[in-house]
Amino acid sequence: MTKPVALWNKTHPDVQVKFQAITSNFFPKLRAALTGKSGAPDITQVDYPNLTSTIVAGNLKDVTAETRDLKGEFAPAVWDQVVVDGKVYGVPQDIGTQVLYYRSDLFEKAGLAAPATWDAYREAAATLKKKYPKAYTTALPANGGIWLASLAWNAKAKWFTTDGGAWNVGLDDGPTEKVAAYWQSMLDKGYVKGDQHWQPTWFKGLARSTYLTWIGPAWGSSALKKNAPGLAGKWAIAPLPQWSRGERAPVYWGGSLTALTSATKKTGTALKFVKWLNTSTESAKLLAADVLPASERGQRVPALTRPDPYFGGQVPGEVFTVRGTASTPWTWGPTMTDTTNYLNDAMQSALNKSTTLPEAVRKVDRETVAQLKRKGLSVR
Repeated sequence: MTKPVALWNKTHPDVQVKFQAITSNFFPKLRAALTGKSGAPDITQVDYPNLTSTIVAGNLKDVTAETRDLKGEFAPAVWDQVVVDGKVYGVPQDIGTQVLYYRSDLFEKAGLAAPATWDAYREAAATLKKKYPKAYTTALPANGGIWLASLAWNAKAKWFTTDGGAWNVGLDDGPTEKVAAYWQSMLDKGYVKGDQHWQPTWFKGLARSTYLTWIGPAWGSSALKKNAPGLAGKWAIAPLPQWSRGERAPVYWGGSLTALTSATKKTGTALKFVKWLNTSTESAKLLAADVLPASERGQRVPALTRPDPYFGGQVPGEVFTVRGTASTPWTWGPTMTDTTNYLNDAMQSALNKSTTLPEAVRKVDRETVAQLKRKGLSVR
């Protein structure tokens, strides 16, 4: 955000933006600022999984009317990320399309192509285990609550829906049970190994060929480059496997929107900056150094449309930008931080073999329903 803000301030002397980075306890600090007598920000960044809870807390402004002209700047599946219960609460900034990173060199030696379906992925896992017995197809993350959510989404699950002002919770629905059973099977067969994303041992596993694939977001490509520089040209990117051949509905892990806070009295000028930040080519060129810009224009900047030597000359943007397919409707829950913590604990329990993943998600469903009720929310 630092560079885009600096460019805006240089080129728009009439409207100056002051940027403050919050590196910890972001949402409690935001809430405290908004309920205080002064110091509340006009604009805030919010990650998509925490959008609903931030709305429920009363922290964001409904900008449905003010953003009607922006919808066409984004793919429908991307624009859906800022819509909750039919209302728009911000403008998409970046998007974390889920993809399959895989060791193309070792796949080729094993006679394998990038799997297009989850059945093919499991078959590839069996072949890879025979060919490379000390390696694992991927890490099953103990801190993977949002990761698991994206894979349930990929299977057309619907964890949260609203009906007449009440919440329906479905973490134990059929698609989620299918996903949980699939990964339990992969764990039982020894194809995957428990680990924690973003921790030193996991990074070493990627760099030392312990893990031969990673189901990760578009913004994760920089993590591979930084932590496994010696494997340049040996990693490739493929679309996320699907449950039915021929499908390619996008799902996302993370990404963020830029929203107006409920405290702002500068709606017009704030939106002027927000629109420029998230739809201009000038801003997108700066954002693309670290994330995948959400706008259609932003996804056409040179950084995303030229071959990348690290990925064997592939053009990453061609995989990251999923066009022409509709995303399965998905709403993040109103207590997503708690649900994510429940999921993380449940996944750790499954890795410790004190439960199974299907049993774990059923438990998280019950815990989530109880938490919504404790928050005073209506649950059907």
